Amino acid sequence: MRPASPTAALAIPAALALLLAMPLGAQERPKVPIPPDHYTKAELNAFRGTPSYEETLTFLRRLEMTSPYLSLSFYGTSGEGRPMPLLVASKDKAFTPDAAAKAGKPVVLVLNGIHPGEPDGKDACLILLRDMALGNRPDLLDTLTLLVVPIYNVDGHERVSKWNRPNQDGPVDGMGFRTTTQGLDLNRDFLKADAPETRALLSLVAAWNPDLFVDDHVTDGSDAQTTLTVSYGAEPATPEPLRAWLDSVMRPALAEVEEAGWKTSPYIEWVDPLDPPKGIDLGPSEPRYGTGYMPLRGIPSILVENHALKPYGERVRANAAFLSALLSRVGREPGPLEEARAVATSAARSAPVGTPFVLEAETDLSRPEPIDFPGFAWSQVVSPVTGRPRLVYDPAKPMNIPMPVYRHAKAKATAPRPAAYLVPAGWPRIEEKLAAHGIRFSKLTQPRTLAVGTYRASEAKLESAPYQGRVRVSAKIAKATETRTVPAGSLYVPLDTPLAPVVMHLLEPEGPDSLFAWGELSSALEMKEYIDARVLDPLAAKLLKEDPKLAADWKAKLADPQFAANARERYRFFYSRTPYWDESVGLLPVFRLAAPLVDAP
Repeated sequence: MRPASPTAALAIPAALALLLAMPLGAQERPKVPIPPDHYTKAELNAFRGTPSYEETLTFLRRLEMTSPYLSLSFYGTSGEGRPMPLLVASKDKAFTPDAAAKAGKPVVLVLNGIHPGEPDGKDACLILLRDMALGNRPDLLDTLTLLVVPIYNVDGHERVSKWNRPNQDGPVDGMGFRTTTQGLDLNRDFLKADAPETRALLSLVAAWNPDLFVDDHVTDGSDAQTTLTVSYGAEPATPEPLRAWLDSVMRPALAEVEEAGWKTSPYIEWVDPLDPPKGIDLGPSEPRYGTGYMPLRGIPSILVENHALKPYGERVRANAAFLSALLSRVGREPGPLEEARAVATSAARSAPVGTPFVLEAETDLSRPEPIDFPGFAWSQVVSPVTGRPRLVYDPAKPMNIPMPVYRHAKAKATAPRPAAYLVPAGWPRIEEKLAAHGIRFSKLTQPRTLAVGTYRASEAKLESAPYQGRVRVSAKIAKATETRTVPAGSLYVPLDTPLAPVVMHLLEPEGPDSLFAWGELSSALEMKEYIDARVLDPLAAKLLKEDPKLAADWKAKLADPQFAANARERYRFFYSRTPYWDESVGLLPVFRLAAPLVDAP
């Protein structure tokens, strides 16, 4: 359906009210009529525009006055100083984490506006919250505690322009900008937690420990008949009990959306961008993303991607219909979700030392699942701009296309689980990151000398351009067991915690979103002291004379033209073999323990 013109919408409010009172899914018509001032801005302007930050807060305050079961609060402050809003809906008035825990009902967190140019979820949630405030959705209000972040990236939300999303059909009056004022994409920041907005959200999640996370977005790229696409149960982050539970609620919820008139499909990421029948690659989701991070905390997660080429009003209504269908099922049967989470968090807390933990994964193309995809006919053309082929879709020719979906992943890099980590004193940024995620640690009160697992990085490669405000790094990692003395004040980080997967992704250097990979530990790679050639030359001559093996290695290295032409590497070859060499160069400040410290503070 396409929205009516704004003129018509405002000129005949009775007709508009009738249209907007239509059920979102398999729901009855509302029993309580919607007062004129309880229509959202998007509804009143026929989905041409979305409310501003202040207009959104004004509407939420109106709902708060309408119902004693809705409460607006703020959980953090943005980079530009805007309060970050949270709306809690609860029949028990469980407006704090402690009250929600006592109420014993499922807690669901719906996040909107992580990319403010994608405001569909915000307007969908305003409609749903309005219906709850008026008493038209007792099935939701009575059975769960709903947390709605209407706008996450509040600063980007206010950077409004009609030109912010060239690949998207509306809202035509303008929409927000993708990143924060710092230029950070908050959906790449969950694990490294650089943005104040991210740290505020992590504190909210740690306090409330939601049972389900829903992240609302809008797609880019391909065209199809679908209005709503989804991805959930991303492997390997999502434990099997949570994947099974998600399947049990998502399939009927999506069927209900289809019955209401909107086509759905898996999120569209082609295996081959020029050949759709090869299938859809849902692939693994790294912990930098919200739906890759939350499962590491034992929170099942759903990515909603409304189809960018559908009219804005259609996208909002489909999003609201999906949330309606999903939430009603979560509240109706909370037991299986509670059980699945308990099993998942117990496994995360108590997995044996040495258990392989997947740090990086790739799509498993050996496990296809067939679907009938509701697409459009397509053809290839050559872009005159890029000179490369691209697909052109024909919406006048809908067609169902048999194709595989690849939902499963296989391990690409693993690490054996330790009993605990030690972080030597003097790395406050590591401590800040652990604290931001709510990870439990203590500080040694005395120096300790003990055998630890070490990581030494060599052949480091820095990315040629910054990404998310950082210069990412990769390196060859050598592992060993060494006896080292760690000073008082060093961090002891045990893994007998449900957050063990988060800890390992942060501290294991070979993880793609580790603190090391994001450049947080790069100073450990630097040579801080030096030796003059005046001193090194005679030392090198002595070493070559006394050590035939070293002389042979030197000769072999010189046979490599790149090495022979690299004065720095030639210098380092000999310097690292002298007693003056600083052995801590490349030693990463993350030590592994095979057993817990029995006398840890």
